[in-house]
Amino acid sequence: MTYGLGVDLGTTWTAAAVRRGDVGEVLRLGGRRPEIPSVIFLPESGPIVVGEAATRRGEQQPERLAREFKRRVGDPVPLLVGGSPYSAHALLARQLEHVLSVATTIEQGPPASVVLTCPANWGPYKRDLLEQAARMADAPPVVLRSEPEAAAISYAAGERMSDGDVVAVYDLGGGTFDAAVLRRTAAGFELLGAPEGIEQLGGIDFDEAVFDHVTGVLPAERLSGDDPELVAALARLRRDCVDAKEALSFDTEVMIPVALPGLHTRVRLTRREFEAMIAPPLQETVRALGRALRSAEVAPDRLRAVLLAGGSSRIPLISSLVGTEFGRPVVVDPDPEHSIALGAARLTDVRTPSARPAAAPVPTPVPAAPLPAEPVPLPVPPGPPPTLELAVGRATPAEATEVLPTGPRRNRVRRLVAAAAVLVIAVGVPVAVWQLRDDGGSPAALPSSAAGTPACGFVDDFDGTTLAGAWERNRKDLTIDVSSGVADLTVPDGADIYETNLTAPMLLRPITGDFVLEATVEAAPSVFYQGAGLLLWNGATSYVRMERGFGASGTVGFEYKNGGPHQWVHGTQPDQHPIKTTATRLVLRMKRVGSTVTGSWRPADQTFYTDLATIQMKLPASVRVGVAALNRAQNGAKPTPFRARFDRIALTC
Repeated sequence: MTYGLGVDLGTTWTAAAVRRGDVGEVLRLGGRRPEIPSVIFLPESGPIVVGEAATRRGEQQPERLAREFKRRVGDPVPLLVGGSPYSAHALLARQLEHVLSVATTIEQGPPASVVLTCPANWGPYKRDLLEQAARMADAPPVVLRSEPEAAAISYAAGERMSDGDVVAVYDLGGGTFDAAVLRRTAAGFELLGAPEGIEQLGGIDFDEAVFDHVTGVLPAERLSGDDPELVAALARLRRDCVDAKEALSFDTEVMIPVALPGLHTRVRLTRREFEAMIAPPLQETVRALGRALRSAEVAPDRLRAVLLAGGSSRIPLISSLVGTEFGRPVVVDPDPEHSIALGAARLTDVRTPSARPAAAPVPTPVPAAPLPAEPVPLPVPPGPPPTLELAVGRATPAEATEVLPTGPRRNRVRRLVAAAAVLVIAVGVPVAVWQLRDDGGSPAALPSSAAGTPACGFVDDFDGTTLAGAWERNRKDLTIDVSSGVADLTVPDGADIYETNLTAPMLLRPITGDFVLEATVEAAPSVFYQGAGLLLWNGATSYVRMERGFGASGTVGFEYKNGGPHQWVHGTQPDQHPIKTTATRLVLRMKRVGSTVTGSWRPADQTFYTDLATIQMKLPASVRVGVAALNRAQNGAKPTPFRARFDRIALTC
């Protein structure tokens, strides 16, 4: 087989992606996540250990753990690890060697070409050291490309861009910052002017700021000494500080647990306090981006957008500072951990692509509920025959369970007429759809009535007069009017998704693998409880719902079930961390990467997304996604008619 490999050897995380033809997908390097920590454990004897396993080994012998060595590339002073000297690029070679080994095992052969990324402001000396690392790793022919260029390529894969469009890339990763201006050309992107960068600034510096804040309020005598128990406890505290920093991207305050020998407490940290710590260095990054624009001789109003790349770009303060300074749309990378590797993979030279070997069969999940003795057939919605919508050049579910998540694709996807009236999930994976009985009783779990492969991506702008046949309706009495580019969904009284009350109208479509789902919804609820928004549906005990709802005032909600009790991350009650908004027209976004589901939202008239939550769930490879709406008067409210309006629903794989 022939494939290209893109590798992002980051300061804190290493990610990789493969390309076959025009299809790119993330390569799973770790057991729990596709990316792995950029750490190496060097034992006294035996082979070196890389990634997750190295992190675990390093907890017991931290002196033999090497981390953040990318920052030291070019430094003539070696790193001492376990008492032995190592150059930074020699350690990068070992990291790359591990990635190549994983790729060769999974893909059943070495890559035909490799693209390695590096900071845009690395000069010839550091680039030569990275090429030396590739030779030491016995890599195939390697091409170096800048991280901002790879980020722009990844962004362009999910957006319609014309030749001549100019974007600025603000790339804040774990250890370095890059700013670059690029112009779209027929051959890809060209760099305009000189890139700017700050080599010793990234997420690990923000981690250290949080750690200093916590230790600064603790008794000094509890923090000193070489007791192994204390060393291990401080290592745990550092990890908890990292988790707290990440949590503040979607919450306003966190409590950081402290468990040291003889001291157990918690330290409170608010988002405002955290932003005050990091505001000065972030101002430096904004100034660096301004210098890159001046070097490129590009005025801010010529920019199509400013792309925020790198894991640390999720910090809400960054989008606020950049948007205020330059007055242009700010696009937050929906997949910062993998986008640079995916962009690098797209830059590989694969001249004779071939199909991937057959994937292992997907285990059949347990049905969400027992099948009824006499199933009621799903109604066939009126209108044209159902369609399969396939994004041109995208991976189909049969090729992989790890596919490329990108921003919403603007171009209309191709349509192929399908014979079935109702789409289903991948062959051999039965999934239940909830359908009201004719007698008005409780919903029954029904199997899909047709077999086939689900579409990989779709865009529905509701530009016709009927609902596309690919949508599955869970209620025969569902009333939806399509006209003038909108779909109005009428929600009957008593509709809900809670415990045994599973009567909410749903519009669903099947999807296999990772995805990004977006919908523009307009809802003006008037009573408690009405709401409308996105839905990931895996059955009555396994789903995620995001919505514009109603409590004491308007709220944005995030709730889910994962086989256990109903969970509200953000609800309407005071103890459910309500997110209040007066906006009635919102854009909601849900992303799935493996077992991780992330939700975010923004008012439709604004540019910046705000994260709602990131949760871990037990999900099969294939689920149904779409929209749902509720209308069940509670707390003494009088039943009131309710309608939800959807302007656009889009899903990308």
